[in-house]
Amino acid sequence: MELVAFQTTPPLQREGLPFWIFWFLLCIILLLLFFIFLRDKQLRVRLSSFLAGAKRRSLLLQLKFKLKKERQKKGDLLKKLGEKAWDDDIPIEGGDDIRAELEALFEKKNASQTEWKRAFAEVERRHKKLEDSVRGHSEKVEEQKAQKLPFDDLMKRKKEEEKALRKVRQDGEIERQLDEVKREKEEIQKRIDEFEDKIKEIEAEGRSERREIEKEIRQWARKKEKVQERIKEIEAQEGELHISLGKITEATRVESQGLTILYSQIDDINHRIATLQHRIETLSGG
Repeated sequence: MELVAFQTTPPLQREGLPFWIFWFLLCIILLLLFFIFLRDKQLRVRLSSFLAGAKRRSLLLQLKFKLKKERQKKGDLLKKLGEKAWDDDIPIEGGDDIRAELEALFEKKNASQTEWKRAFAEVERRHKKLEDSVRGHSEKVEEQKAQKLPFDDLMKRKKEEEKALRKVRQDGEIERQLDEVKREKEEIQKRIDEFEDKIKEIEAEGRSERREIEKEIRQWARKKEKVQERIKEIEAQEGELHISLGKITEATRVESQGLTILYSQIDDINHRIATLQHRIETLSGG
């Protein structure tokens, strides 16, 4: 018993330092570090240099981002300038080759758009054909079901009649009537089977025709998508050529009332780009 009591006695809690002493020591360490920082001039210079470098890098990133945006805006304006010169048929010195390429792309684009419209019309026409096919076969099935319905009702009555006869005491007359009802049921079932076979035939024909039309729809849809991709590629090439023509137009500064506003906008962006580039070079130490 004494041994058990000894084993179950909880261990004594260890005493530790008061919690406030930890914070007191931490404050002393921080004060020492602060005094060291005040006395060490090189440390202050290095820290200041590090913070200044981080600020300069952050500013450089912001300026480069703004420069990128301004260059994108200029690209858009050069494209508009080239499009305007092309649409208004303004003669640009050194732009004859670009005009010839744009003319060729214009013809390709028109031909592709005509092809796309045809493919689109074929897809729509086959969708209409599919709807007519589904509706037509559905109507035929409903027509067969309507013709079968009287025989279904008659079969139901004959089954009820047969059931009632079997409840009656069997004799020669009852058996004769049962045989007659069975023969009538067989004849009715033959007619019902004919209608059901016809319904299955119509449904199979509808499925086959529907699959064929859906296959044609997929073929024309793929062709339409391919033509659409071709048109996008042509438009991308046109955009590049418009930019090239815009650059030549900006350099030559052809006099045209329709281009004056674009010239002014491009000059403003060129000024902003030059300012940003100068600030970036200055911050980079260039």
